[in-house]
Amino acid sequence: MDIFAKGIRSMLALFAFMFAAGFAALALVDDSVATPAEDEATVTPPEPSPETEPLPEPEPEQEPEPPAPVMLEKDPETGAVTVTVAPEAEGRLLLVSESVIVIPGDDGSSMIMLHFATLFWAPTDFDFEDAAAAVDWGAFEQAFRDAGTVPDHEDYYRAVGLTTLETWDLGYYGENDWSMGSAPRPDVYRYDTRTMLPDITGNRDIEYYEAGLDRPLAEALPSSAGPDLKPLAGPEDLAFSFSTTLESYVEGGGEDQSLASFHPNDGDVITGTDLWDFITSPPGDPTAITIIGGIGEDTIVAGLNDTIITDDDSDGDIIRLDTPASFAQIYDEVPVIHAGPEDVIEVEPSDSLVIGYAIDRGAGVTDYLYHIVHAPNGFAAPNTVLGAGDSPVSLEDFYLAAGIQLLAVGHLGSLDQSDPANPVDTRIAPPTFDGPSPGFQLAQLTGDTISAETIFTTATGIAPIA
Repeated sequence: MDIFAKGIRSMLALFAFMFAAGFAALALVDDSVATPAEDEATVTPPEPSPETEPLPEPEPEQEPEPPAPVMLEKDPETGAVTVTVAPEAEGRLLLVSESVIVIPGDDGSSMIMLHFATLFWAPTDFDFEDAAAAVDWGAFEQAFRDAGTVPDHEDYYRAVGLTTLETWDLGYYGENDWSMGSAPRPDVYRYDTRTMLPDITGNRDIEYYEAGLDRPLAEALPSSAGPDLKPLAGPEDLAFSFSTTLESYVEGGGEDQSLASFHPNDGDVITGTDLWDFITSPPGDPTAITIIGGIGEDTIVAGLNDTIITDDDSDGDIIRLDTPASFAQIYDEVPVIHAGPEDVIEVEPSDSLVIGYAIDRGAGVTDYLYHIVHAPNGFAAPNTVLGAGDSPVSLEDFYLAAGIQLLAVGHLGSLDQSDPANPVDTRIAPPTFDGPSPGFQLAQLTGDTISAETIFTTATGIAPIA
């Protein structure tokens, strides 16, 4: 389909003078015989109407493109996607993964690599190279210039016959370095928000491709070289190779420094040194590892399924939390934090808050913990999202219903009074929280369930110590 076709305009000729003159002559005829003089005296030819520019015919409306015969359904809890193609539909499902390098250009930036993937519906005989070569890209761009607009990615894809079904933002990787080698401690910030593609299943096979790193696929389509695509065996070839880094520096600067990179397996333990450590576990990496801060003031970036332990010394450590790059409301995979009162937890996403819980486990045992959550729509009390028939529900289901995403769980110890004569109290003061703008909420639960009657109390902090 040529999206650049224009309506045909025709010109209408107006013969106002001839029509008016003939009508006037018929109106003056009667039974008497008129002499030429009488005719000349009686009949006055009308003045010709001035010629006007003919109005153009309205441009015919273009018929909308028929929708692709494909339906996508997303599981709200797992993020998994189910693709259903109409049985009679003729076409193919193509998924293209793209990784694009961007050089920001400021003094402190090194590079950023953006990752995303797009699922297309394509004709049965579709070929990227042939389809791109068949388009008059000069006319394509001129049509947008004439309209005073610029084409977006969707326009390029439509031009070659592709229908976009879904695009997934898979995060980015990069670093900033403002130290330039002169600071007593390197001012380096590495970030990795990459995430895995969600599980995608359906009633048709999906063909997987990987695009080159130089530019987005849409920009490569009109180039003389064409799109650089590599066929992949399946989604397993799109998995990121996450790495955890441990950087150690001497206090006050100096030449003694080291950088180690790990590709940990589930269950591995990474321990800091007696130097100034930066330990970075990518927030979207689902590998379950334990990170133990070393001696001195350390900075730790927490990833999914990680256990972070910094309450084993009296040094002030920093734990950074970012929004887990996820397509679902992650609950069971969030990092678990054991931080001391001397530590600081930096929460990156805005609209976050801390909820302190006292949970009665029965038999005289009460656990104290806190949840760091992201609540972009604000915190909603249970009675505003749960009906009487919905109660009781798990914390996970309550968060899902309230539009709240759990970022991390922190432990503050417990009080065991199962033996009244010998109570065991392991409660500790909480760390400092830097970033949660809405503040704090407190709740007392019996077990890990919430009902519509559960009361959350707004507070200025959490204090599990009686």
